[in-house]
Amino acid sequence: MEFEDKKMQTVIASDQYLIRLGVKTLLNVIGIESDLYEADSFEELERLVNDVPDLNYLILSEDLLPKQKQDCLKDIKGSCGLCRAIIIGQQKIPNCVFEHFILHSYNRKQVVEKLQLFFLESDSTFGNHDSGTLSDREIDVLKAVALGCSNKEIADQLFISINTVITHRKNITQKLGIKTISGLTVYALMNHFIKAEEVR
Repeated sequence: MEFEDKKMQTVIASDQYLIRLGVKTLLNVIGIESDLYEADSFEELERLVNDVPDLNYLILSEDLLPKQKQDCLKDIKGSCGLCRAIIIGQQKIPNCVFEHFILHSYNRKQVVEKLQLFFLESDSTFGNHDSGTLSDREIDVLKAVALGCSNKEIADQLFISINTVITHRKNITQKLGIKTISGLTVYALMNHFIKAEEVR
């Protein structure tokens, strides 16, 4: 029995192809599983914000915004409801309705950390749990899950039965309150159980 993993809905909006490609690549590297939608114009962004059901995240490059950035961002926030947004730009936009930014001057490590924190903070199940509650064997299973291993692969690696793997996974989910594989991956990354480069 595999974990059910309800995918998140994410819009990546930039008129620059390389920014959209780079964001998709980084999300894959850090283990964020999401249905991705791309907008290469402000009009396409508006359409997606209104049309994508249950939109969770918006990663928006400020290059896509018209001159009246503040008004546009307020309209976007009003349209996307509870979705969270992070803005990519030269500098933070003063008095912005969104609080998360990735600046062009950030190095790779800073960008990865900002994205990890952005997705981590948005999942309320992360904040109140302590990895100290997991046994050593549960941490081994968590690492393997975060690295993309199947139950059979985990059983073979740890020399335990598949039923034992399933039991450990249920215990991990119950203890941490994190139900998705992508959520467990972010948790493992943020608690330094694995490195971003290791994620498949």
